[in-house]
Amino acid sequence: MRSFAPHPALRLLRAALAVAGILALLVPAARAQGTIPAGFSDSLLVGGLDFPVGMAFLPDGRLLVVEQKSAKIRLIRNGVLAATDPVATVPAVNTSGSERGLLGITVDPGWPARPYLYIHCNNAGTSTIRITRYTAAGDLTGTGDGGLTVDPATGYDLLNDAPDQFFNHNGGTLRFGHDNMMYASLGEDADACAAQDTVSLRGVILRLDVSNLPPGPGGPAPRSLVTPPDNPFAGHPNANARLVWALGLRNPFRFQVDALDGTLWVGDVGENKYEEIDHVMAGGLCFGWPAFEGGVAHPISCTNAIVRGTDPVYYYDRTGFTAAVICAGAYHRPAGASGGFPAEYEGNVFFNDYYAGFLRRIAPSDGVWVIAAPVAGQGDPINWGSGFVAVSDWVVGPDGALWYCRQSNASFQNNTGEIRRIIASATLSVPPAGEAAAEFLPPYPTPAPGFANLSWVLRRAAQVELTVFDAGGRRVRQLVRAEQQNAGPHGTTWDGIDDQGRAARPGLFVARLLVDGVAYERRIPLIR
Repeated sequence: MRSFAPHPALRLLRAALAVAGILALLVPAARAQGTIPAGFSDSLLVGGLDFPVGMAFLPDGRLLVVEQKSAKIRLIRNGVLAATDPVATVPAVNTSGSERGLLGITVDPGWPARPYLYIHCNNAGTSTIRITRYTAAGDLTGTGDGGLTVDPATGYDLLNDAPDQFFNHNGGTLRFGHDNMMYASLGEDADACAAQDTVSLRGVILRLDVSNLPPGPGGPAPRSLVTPPDNPFAGHPNANARLVWALGLRNPFRFQVDALDGTLWVGDVGENKYEEIDHVMAGGLCFGWPAFEGGVAHPISCTNAIVRGTDPVYYYDRTGFTAAVICAGAYHRPAGASGGFPAEYEGNVFFNDYYAGFLRRIAPSDGVWVIAAPVAGQGDPINWGSGFVAVSDWVVGPDGALWYCRQSNASFQNNTGEIRRIIASATLSVPPAGEAAAEFLPPYPTPAPGFANLSWVLRRAAQVELTVFDAGGRRVRQLVRAEQQNAGPHGTTWDGIDDQGRAARPGLFVARLLVDGVAYERRIPLIR
């Protein structure tokens, strides 16, 4: 059974479900706006996209979106498409079959000093999947017109030989971890037994080191150049196995990196019984497919050895309806966010079902993960939300909202894809209009060449605290501990050093000034 079948198969799916008498599962879920608890709202940011499938934020808050079938990279700035649109059309993408295409994108952690975008796609002309780096040009810091361009000729293949014999089970996610390593998911290509073969490049999550790649076009990269020496199978005689971080997965289409601890939350799509959420807490773990589906034995005959593997932290029964789990990962409110979910949501893991359209959240309880207790206005005790059909990717935005990518609306037609977000009532105090107690001036110079001067003016005596965070919300340096300051001008310099005395890597940082508990923020693009 296929695991992730977007347009045009969705039209066929509707007809098949109607015959089966379960079309009602999709009807209430097909509203453009999801149904969510009281105190939250679901709003449209950009519509009219052509089957968007994945997205990634730039450090300055702009959002990159990839379209599965057009193979275009789009850029959203301040809620609208950037003036230069598209950023690029990725060449040589195989879009045949419902699950192939341009599937994922991520941004180099050294942006803007390393202006690289990485994509995951099916390779036209060959039966393979490739991961390619492209070099961006234009307004890299987001301080000008916001536009970016990518010359397809800058492409450098990190990997271009992962098998793609069948249209489905491709994986499709690229993310960078806290260790600055790239994690990439590959499905088992409809070959169940391959998921437990570390050398097959199927049914796995890879961990790649991109820091040693030469600039400019080229590739494919030698395996030795992108293999981290601390990967779990680094001593394996086969070079493919040395890239593997986790295995025993059927189709890990969407996974997320936990912003707090760097672990991975994986949605692994099941065959006909269970959909599962896996927590990759260390390298070398096997998650059991095809020996197990969910936490239940799955009888299958393979010539290679099969082991049970690590149990999922949560799974649900999908008997009787088409299903595909999409993992949104653990919610952590970014430092300095203008809004965010209430404190009781911190660390909860969200996921939706692409076809059934429900949105659920799980929370830890006595050492296990369970459906979180329902909140006011929740439609039923299990589903935190409903109406999230055809949602293919999620990300926690710098504003603290939960952003999501919907491939199509209720009509299941092209050119109706949307980027939306779920926001909560403000939980961070912000200064009322016209009553600001302070003015936080722009940092200078910009971009910051290894240092940044920060200045503010207090309109009255107040308690002040100043902290620098990275784009992932982690504290980098506390510049001013909570202290009382008099009215008037004040300032300090961040020397680009973190609290441990190490030089911060180039990238985007956020300076957050607290004045009597009210937050003011400025972005610092750091270069060296």
